[in-house]
Amino acid sequence: MQLGEKIYRARKAKGFSQEYLAEAVGVSRQTISQWENDKFQPNSENIDLLCRVLDLSREEFLGDGASSEDDRAEHARRIKRQKTFTILIAVLSVAVLLMTFVTVCLGLICLTSNTGDMMDNSYSIPPYAFYVALAVAVILILIGAYIIILKLKDKNGR
Repeated sequence: MQLGEKIYRARKAKGFSQEYLAEAVGVSRQTISQWENDKFQPNSENIDLLCRVLDLSREEFLGDGASSEDDRAEHARRIKRQKTFTILIAVLSVAVLLMTFVTVCLGLICLTSNTGDMMDNSYSIPPYAFYVALAVAVILILIGAYIIILKLKDKNGR
């Protein structure tokens, strides 16, 4: 199967028009038409963009068209890991924002008095509550940074 036929079939399988695919890849509709009719071949950068937009691996796109079941299963696992990572980072980000807010509030309550004097606390919240909240916020930030670093190493290792 020619590369143009692969582009055409993948585009149709996704339900994309030539205009939509052209906009997503950053080329003209005429360029997509010329690729599909095998008048021109996309360059390496455009192939990468096509693979990303059409949700195909480079091997599937440039290979003989017969993707193995193992390739499909690996692709599904990769998508699932990406979704899990995205959800984990979103939850961690919300937790960091909440802990930061709580820490600031506790700092204002515990470390100042209603007269503004430092360490003259007239509230019933003990000052160590601020330090505990601060420690939790810092730990959450470090965990988030560690997870992102692991993900970047995993991504660069492939």
